[in-house]
Amino acid sequence: MNIIRRIYLLLTLIPLLISGCGGDEVTPDEVTLSDEFIFPSGTSGPLWEVSDAYIAELQNLDIPSDWAWIDIDEETRDKYYQAQLLKQFGDIPEVRYLIAYDLHPGGKTREQIVAKSEAQYRLFPNEETLKALQQTYTIPDPTKPGYSPDRAADEWMIEDPEGYMAHVEVNLLSRYGDIPEVHTYVRLELKRLLGNVLTDEEREERDAAAQHFINLDKQDEGRDN
Repeated sequence: MNIIRRIYLLLTLIPLLISGCGGDEVTPDEVTLSDEFIFPSGTSGPLWEVSDAYIAELQNLDIPSDWAWIDIDEETRDKYYQAQLLKQFGDIPEVRYLIAYDLHPGGKTREQIVAKSEAQYRLFPNEETLKALQQTYTIPDPTKPGYSPDRAADEWMIEDPEGYMAHVEVNLLSRYGDIPEVHTYVRLELKRLLGNVLTDEEREERDAAAQHFINLDKQDEGRDN
């Protein structure tokens, strides 16, 4: 399978990226947050509950400094990410929601996807997370009939490559940390999506970055087949 197509398929598994485009563009002035983070509707009940025992487990976890790029299984990496959030911000609603979102099985509603983007923006208020939050206000509800993640992502890439890659960047940084491969991949793939031809050297550099993400998520090539 083409390596770039594989990284797109990998990214569609990351929340927020499974979205399309449509609706009116939201400007920064239109993003109005309440004083406190509020869990969206449909997030009560056992499937969304994060036990105090699990939080304590994360708080007691010994997090390696290089956890974002060492070869570990996905479940362990997710735990390190969640533990890092707790260590950095404490046991606050935004962190609780991001953990609950990751642990919750199955699909999410548009409101729940927007809430995750909001939680990320509250924790990491910068231009990239603001763009991601703006974009989530325009996505269709993935729980409604006719929604297709693959088609929505393809349309988004064509119609708004900069917005699409802003989402990609936010999610790659969230998943793998601030590593050089993230910035390399985003810079070169955006260049391609904007209609520019990559040199052979640039294609190799982009593909190497994409392969690095795949290697971080899979212990060996066979697991992806």
